[in-house]
Amino acid sequence: LRLTPLGRKLSQLPIDPRLGRMVLEADRNGCLREVSVIAAALSIQDPRERPADRRETADALHARFAEEGSDFLALLNLWEYLQEQQKARSGNQFRRMCRDEHLNYLRVREWQDICQQIRRTARTLGIGLNKQPADPQVVHTALLTGLLSHIGLRDERSSDPRRRHEYIGARGARFAIAPGSSLFK
Repeated sequence: LRLTPLGRKLSQLPIDPRLGRMVLEADRNGCLREVSVIAAALSIQDPRERPADRRETADALHARFAEEGSDFLALLNLWEYLQEQQKARSGNQFRRMCRDEHLNYLRVREWQDICQQIRRTARTLGIGLNKQPADPQVVHTALLTGLLSHIGLRDERSSDPRRRHEYIGARGARFAIAPGSSLFK
């Protein structure tokens, strides 16, 4: 059994092959800077926390990063905010800010580390970061290459009100958009 050139590149990336596929497509589409951030975020547990006793406060703080029509772009907004805050604050101040804004500091650090690993590996593969911000449509196109099993159609036939937000995906799988998503409504 031999790996294809694409398979060889995927095997070198420090993330799940589906996420790696996004990274390789991002190179072709000129959006590696954005996709490396998103792929790294998808490889870890969400750094945004919603403690039961402070859910409304947390939701309000996290709503600043929402991007109509795309939870992926919301991750980019959060990333940019974290980068700015980390540059402007000391290590302890940044950690405190994360706690106060319901962001898990250790997951933020893990996100940053994985993003750096992806970018470092990409450089060894001859893939460079885009200098200019990429068009959101191009970013979403690159992301789709790793999310083919997550594409679905809204189930319009269901008369059950509990299934109002359900979608039918590949092989008849049913799924729903999370209530916290900007796409839920």
